[in-house]
Amino acid sequence: MILTLEELARHLGAEPSERPGPSIAGARPVEFAGAQDITYVAAAPFVAKLREGAAAAVIILPDLDPGGLPHIRSNNPEAAFARLTALYYPHPDAPPGISPRAEVHPEAVIGQGVSVGPFAVVDRGASIGDGSVIGAHSVIGEDVRIGKNTRILPHVTIYPRVTIGDRVIVHSGTVIGADGFGFARDVDERGMPVAVKKYHSGTVEIGDDVEIGALCAVDRALAGVTTVGKGAKIDNLVQIAHNVTIGSGTVMAAQSGIAGSSTLGEFCMVGGQTGIKDHVTVGHGAMLATKAGIYRNVPDHSAVSGIPAMPHQHFLRVQSAYKRLPELLDRIRKLERMLKSQGKEKE
Repeated sequence: MILTLEELARHLGAEPSERPGPSIAGARPVEFAGAQDITYVAAAPFVAKLREGAAAAVIILPDLDPGGLPHIRSNNPEAAFARLTALYYPHPDAPPGISPRAEVHPEAVIGQGVSVGPFAVVDRGASIGDGSVIGAHSVIGEDVRIGKNTRILPHVTIYPRVTIGDRVIVHSGTVIGADGFGFARDVDERGMPVAVKKYHSGTVEIGDDVEIGALCAVDRALAGVTTVGKGAKIDNLVQIAHNVTIGSGTVMAAQSGIAGSSTLGEFCMVGGQTGIKDHVTVGHGAMLATKAGIYRNVPDHSAVSGIPAMPHQHFLRVQSAYKRLPELLDRIRKLERMLKSQGKEKE
């Protein structure tokens, strides 16, 4: 696809510096942009990189110098750039229709323009909304509800009775609706410890415009619902346990996990490898730093770090002191020797 700068600006609801401007064939970050690409600059330190690069045009903040390049000004260049990547690099179109190598139960409901890939399975009572795509080898369980224009990539497994909204993307290898990790401790006839499985009667509901990365697990509720709210974005390799609630617009980075019956508020940011204990509530707009350990409730709009998690500024002071422990220990020992010496002199 080749579009002029003017056409791109119109798509973004902005004004171009030139009409029609250069023809643009791609959108790439400044260090990768070539002679037919548009790029973006969202901070002054990157202006020098822009001048060193080969981009044909730039999306730039209103108060920065584009260095003579054709440009589109935006208050959020990165977001504008992201919208252009959807024009140039969308997922490949999947032709509507059911592959002859797929297995679709006669009691499944398939909407208009749905694509079901080879070796996919759509079970009894499942419903697939208009324009949705079911990738090859994916399994859609009994009575699953999938909304419109949702894309289930290859090798996804969705267990029975799960509900997925409109415009959702689920990447390969993800499992939605497996039993949660629920066991009761008991002893057998020999007095040996055993774990008695709790079978899960609940379900999972995924809201509209959610994206779930590859190799994630979203577990079924023991009873009730595990919920991922509208517009939430889940990175690869994330664990969401039974009866968890994730608020709208929340973002979870890779290898993070949230244990059973905990709640993440709306518009939270969860750093990679963060662990959240069971039965914990994280407030709206909270920021959990990378590798944070969340053992107790986190207030709205707070930023926490460390294990156990603490207010971020306090964590920075703790880390600074930690690095100085050998020096501080030497000073304490020196003070102890001085006090001991002074005590002997008084004797």
